[in-house]
Amino acid sequence: MKGINSLLIKQGHLVWIFSIINIGLGVVIPGFDFFAKSISHVALEAPVFAYIHRVADIVIGLSMCLFALGIQVSSPGRFSVAMLSTLLLGISMISAGIWTLESPLHLLYNLSIFMIIVPMAFALEFKNTIRSETFENFSVAVTLLHVFMFWMIYAGFIPSELNGLIQRIWAIPTMGWFGVAAYMLGLQQFLANKQTQSMPG
Repeated sequence: MKGINSLLIKQGHLVWIFSIINIGLGVVIPGFDFFAKSISHVALEAPVFAYIHRVADIVIGLSMCLFALGIQVSSPGRFSVAMLSTLLLGISMISAGIWTLESPLHLLYNLSIFMIIVPMAFALEFKNTIRSETFENFSVAVTLLHVFMFWMIYAGFIPSELNGLIQRIWAIPTMGWFGVAAYMLGLQQFLANKQTQSMPG
């Protein structure tokens, strides 16, 4: 069981790996306005680019869902808010790969807003496991960034000609956080297992 749980946590690195594809894909599309058009607009481009983007979205979403399962198994409590919020975010990402911007099912009616909760809930739940003030501060900073960005979007403060660029910059800490979280939790699990194995039987 420990091996499976470790794998569920480690595969969370797929989130940031496949996000690199989605963030940078617009650069290689002929005539695509990388600065103005959002990441999701890639799904409306030529099939070769659209399907690469949509598959990447689905892989990211599935990875988040598996990571959520790993969070629940590793969680010191009976029910994990970090698991629930990560699972909902993962489902929204899967939906983004299935449906394009033209459908209200894209991101499942903005279900992706649960990304706000993920970093802080995770940091709080694993505070006594990871024991890293730096990671806690990073998680809080990412949560504040999400709140600030959603406020900017709903207030209409983001210039349309820079919408795509700003979204891609925002995606870097958003998806990068999963890599850091997977590393931190995976490291603690490794050290805990190593300590258990070294104890006299």
